[in-house]
Amino acid sequence: MVLEKIQIETSEIDLKDSQIFKAIFNMFYPRAYTFTLKLLRDEVVSADITQEAFLYMWEKAYRFPDMMSFKSYLYSCLKNKTLNYIRDHKVERNMEELKDVFVDDISIDHLVIEHELKARILEEINKLSDVKRDIMLLRMEGYSYDEISEELSLSINTVKTHKKQAYKDLKIHLSDYNQCLLVLISLLVTCFC
Repeated sequence: MVLEKIQIETSEIDLKDSQIFKAIFNMFYPRAYTFTLKLLRDEVVSADITQEAFLYMWEKAYRFPDMMSFKSYLYSCLKNKTLNYIRDHKVERNMEELKDVFVDDISIDHLVIEHELKARILEEINKLSDVKRDIMLLRMEGYSYDEISEELSLSINTVKTHKKQAYKDLKIHLSDYNQCLLVLISLLVTCFC
């Protein structure tokens, strides 16, 4: 699966190929569903819309030059299908909520980037050693060094050392997200300081 993922992320995405489509579907369905669920807050409809978006792309047999093009198209498709559903079914929603979500494509792009980046950071955090992972997850939940020290039965200096090493590990593993590095740093500073 890892080799398959690396191969997909480094090559053209050809949705005519059933194996590539299956791998892409398995990789992105949970993220796409969560994205739609945030917008509609209805599990059944969100699942339907997410499947419709993938089916649409399968039927059109789209080809994408790279993963970013695919992601951008997928989230635009999800956004449009969600808006169509809201329009066609006259979904009762607070207009302020919708205005906040669908102000323009920039806010959608920001939401997509934020969602993808958080998923990637958590994926890399989960690959850390048990102690580093636990420290990072507790810091993300807002625990202080003292609380983490007490929770994990470690000295405060050990907690700080593991956190510092975890940052170094994350920096290395997330280096392929160079364009998002500034966003990552601001998120880490916000979450962990």
